[in-house]
Amino acid sequence: MPKENQIPLIEDARETPKWINEKYFESLLRKYKDDPTIEVQSVQVTYALPKGENYASVIYRAQIVHRRKDQPVKTCSYIIKGISETPLAKQKLGEYDVHRKEMDIYQLVIPEFRRLMRSVGDRAELYPNPLCVDRINDVIILNDVTKKGYVMLDRTQGLDATHAKMSLKAMAKLHASSLKLVEIYPSIFDRYTTGMWTRKTDAFHEFFQSTYDSLTEEIYTWDPEWHYYANKLRNLRPHFIEQALSVFDNDQEGDLRVLVHGDLWINNLMFKYDANGHPSDVLLLDFQFCCYGSPAIDLFYFFFSSTKDEIRQNCFDEYMQYYYCHLVEYAKRINCTRPLPTLHQFQLQLLRKMFYSMYSSIVALPIHLNQEPDADFDALMAGDERARKFKKAIMTNKKYHKIIKGLLPTFDRKGLLDKLD
Repeated sequence: MPKENQIPLIEDARETPKWINEKYFESLLRKYKDDPTIEVQSVQVTYALPKGENYASVIYRAQIVHRRKDQPVKTCSYIIKGISETPLAKQKLGEYDVHRKEMDIYQLVIPEFRRLMRSVGDRAELYPNPLCVDRINDVIILNDVTKKGYVMLDRTQGLDATHAKMSLKAMAKLHASSLKLVEIYPSIFDRYTTGMWTRKTDAFHEFFQSTYDSLTEEIYTWDPEWHYYANKLRNLRPHFIEQALSVFDNDQEGDLRVLVHGDLWINNLMFKYDANGHPSDVLLLDFQFCCYGSPAIDLFYFFFSSTKDEIRQNCFDEYMQYYYCHLVEYAKRINCTRPLPTLHQFQLQLLRKMFYSMYSSIVALPIHLNQEPDADFDALMAGDERARKFKKAIMTNKKYHKIIKGLLPTFDRKGLLDKLD
């Protein structure tokens, strides 16, 4: 795996919580390893990701030196994931209830997924394994998969065909597993009604709209030939929020519905490599925005935000067929009984939800490509001058200009720059 495609590790001067200490981990390890003889000698806590790589959570890495009775000293590593700490983050993310949802997914849903796939002989990891869900301290403690060789790739580079197709297979397995779980437990996903877009709160609407507006303003600074698209976006503005919300409406009886990951992009994937440097395994991370809805949500978001541009501009139908074939394969393998749509019917369902490609390209993608050093949740969500300058800055990214200049004519030809009805 080329080093330049991995996220660089940097020193982080931010303070870490004092309660994540020897006493805390000794208690956890004794309980969840079922060994009262464990003694923790030291705990070193650092931030697991540089600023700008994660917005909705705070993620620490704990290196723990410990020993068991009559055994040598060992060092292990865990990831500690909690809610983002600023008042604004707590307020807005609280309206989405993202942290409780992710705790539930790790504690209640992923174990069912694992049992389901292992019942047919599939022992691939696919999801990180938690040591525990600590609801008292409001954190999830996960095994540090970097110790198994998993790495997170550089979000600004985009995934090549091999990595992208491996990710689509993982997505298909997640979605197929959820189809089978609904057959076994019909109400299992009833509580997961709040995705990235939701009619239950408008907490993110200002962020969505102001980012959209920043692109429109940026296009007006380009050569006059591009002002046609800026005018289109300006006229679409009153309808943008509603048309994006409609993607999450389960309003078509008979349409395929699955547990949608909801935030499936490069930074929520980790890859492992064989001795020849070829990707051999992938993990899905971060289940804060899961919801029960159309697989189109994950497909459009992943495809338009996380693939290399030559794939993004040219390979949509090919990659959607690739996903569909693997969804059907996994569904048959785990004995799903509900009939799946034909490929043609599936493509029609995607077409009805295609406006999500607009959100993914206009709001999500420029943030994913961001190289501003001061990126954090407040820079995204606040309505102040700092947030305005941040959004203006991310829209000046030349790499993003090249991508969106390729996409805008396509979106226009598909009618996505107009009011849909």
